[in-house]
Amino acid sequence: MFGLSEVVAVAKEPVRYLSSRSKFFSLAPTGLSNAQWAELMDLLRVEQGWTDTQLGKHIGISISMIRQCRIQMRPLPPAAKVRILAAMGVEMTRSSLIAALPTAVKEAVVAADGQSSFVRRTLIYGFFDRLDAGEDADVVAGFFDGLATIAGVDLVCLAERLGLSLTELTDLRDGRRPIPFLVKVSITESFAAQDMGPLILSLLPTA
Repeated sequence: MFGLSEVVAVAKEPVRYLSSRSKFFSLAPTGLSNAQWAELMDLLRVEQGWTDTQLGKHIGISISMIRQCRIQMRPLPPAAKVRILAAMGVEMTRSSLIAALPTAVKEAVVAADGQSSFVRRTLIYGFFDRLDAGEDADVVAGFFDGLATIAGVDLVCLAERLGLSLTELTDLRDGRRPIPFLVKVSITESFAAQDMGPLILSLLPTA
């Protein structure tokens, strides 16, 4: 109009602000580098309006260490990482705590978990299938006696640990009843796979 080119104002896409908490969850699946932990630390400081002194008090490290972490002279200590997560409102689950571990320790934990999962899926669940199919009563009794030995308790305490009465445990131990699903779940949750594995192998036929 009037020979002038009309300029249309286009609204710019607003800058998407990623909170420290959101940033942690976006990075956690692949692991956080030392630099990324330092970025989270400073993002949290800005969000909370803290000075370095206040930040240090909240995450339990000195101002000197904060500055060293910023320039990658040293990594944030695991305890400081946990306090950062707590200040961000991240629930302290097992996965979030593992994320705060040093890389070498985290890899060892993940590897151990994988081994436990393999033992549980193959050996333990396979053993339960054998019991369901009608394994010899001595094997069943040996299994429950072995669990009591691992736990360092008698059969009365083992029954309580598994949510059973002594009579119910005795019936299971003597092979008079199949092991209920919930009892199997209780066993796998109460005993480590690494402890049950050798016990089960000692009860299975060698031939």
